[in-house]
Amino acid sequence: MVFRKVPGYIVKARASYQLQRGVPRDCQSHVGKKKWKEPGGKTLNEAHARVPAFVARTDQAIKEARGELCSAEETLIRWGPNPDFSPSELAELAAPKIDPYLDEFGTPNPDFENLFAVAQAVQSCKANELLTIRDLLTARRIEREPAARTFEGWVKAIEAFMAFTGKSRPFNCTPADAINYRDDLLKRMTRGSAKTQLAYLAGLWTTLVARQGGGAHIFKGLPGTLDETTKRKAQRASDAKRHKTFETTSSWEQWEGSKYISVFQLLYFTGCRMAEIAGLKSDDIHDDYISIEWSDERSLKTANSVRDIPLHPSLASVVEPLRRGSGNIWPGLKSVTNMQGVEVIRWGNTLSEPCKKITGLRPKDFRDRMITQLRSNNFNQVLIERLSGHSASSVNSSYGGADWPSFVKMIGSLT
Repeated sequence: MVFRKVPGYIVKARASYQLQRGVPRDCQSHVGKKKWKEPGGKTLNEAHARVPAFVARTDQAIKEARGELCSAEETLIRWGPNPDFSPSELAELAAPKIDPYLDEFGTPNPDFENLFAVAQAVQSCKANELLTIRDLLTARRIEREPAARTFEGWVKAIEAFMAFTGKSRPFNCTPADAINYRDDLLKRMTRGSAKTQLAYLAGLWTTLVARQGGGAHIFKGLPGTLDETTKRKAQRASDAKRHKTFETTSSWEQWEGSKYISVFQLLYFTGCRMAEIAGLKSDDIHDDYISIEWSDERSLKTANSVRDIPLHPSLASVVEPLRRGSGNIWPGLKSVTNMQGVEVIRWGNTLSEPCKKITGLRPKDFRDRMITQLRSNNFNQVLIERLSGHSASSVNSSYGGADWPSFVKMIGSLT
């Protein structure tokens, strides 16, 4: 067996040890020296402990010299902690061309301050890696196990933000980037939609800061700055005073023109979300109720979405053929897209236009129609929330069990 000689980086000096490594010939002109030298400590054990970080730093220098460039932050993290340097010195070593100050008056350079923060995290062993967009999304998904539509929202939000900043890693983004992006969103969309985008990003940055062990939470508190204004509240109150109806253009029994008519009829008499109906399985349809359950193939919006809904008497003939099969009733309504390496499954997202064309209502309108009727019939608001799969509007609303006889009465009142 042939044994290869292991490189030795430790050299005994007069009263201490030194770390040394030769610079490859093709890198010497870029590095500006033929050999790297660093203090190794007073004892051999200290020297051995410092070798891994020394090798990592010099490996990184070799990569840079050969054109395999990476950011200064990545360089610091790959170097690891070094007791012989202060965070400021490490930051200067990692990016010698970045001045700590912007002018002769001592105005701090934000780029250097960000780098200094990374160096501090490295020295305190808190910074482990700079997450890519995909790394961040994966970490957040594992933490939260979101519904498909929520994950899709995260992906679109961070991709749009990173494209706006022009930066390669989330960690490189600054509070100024976040504020500028908020202002840009307000030019392109409603205040509520902009707030949703910022809320997605705020959640992602919570995971980013926790996983990387440092850095600023640039979106902290930013969604709250887009709370509804008095003007918008007044406009909404004014709209609420106007009489709104959610009625179909024809009787539900007369709908035709699609093989998914039964989906629209179930929406009409249950007030469910489109995905909840489109992803139903034969086993979810029982003699007098349907079950909305979580599954790996059909996630739900919230935990409150899990519920049983009584079947309206008019649906008996509609559901009878649906319960005879096995598995998903409408597998053709399943769509799969790959977003940042993750398969995102959605149900029924292609039915919005056919639904509007055939019934005169959008899928969401069926929920508004049901809730409006139940309120008009003076049913309890808490029961309406539970039947429609909404989160409780107050702590008190979350107490108590299901009132099944009332649910049956509520569904039976729908016309």
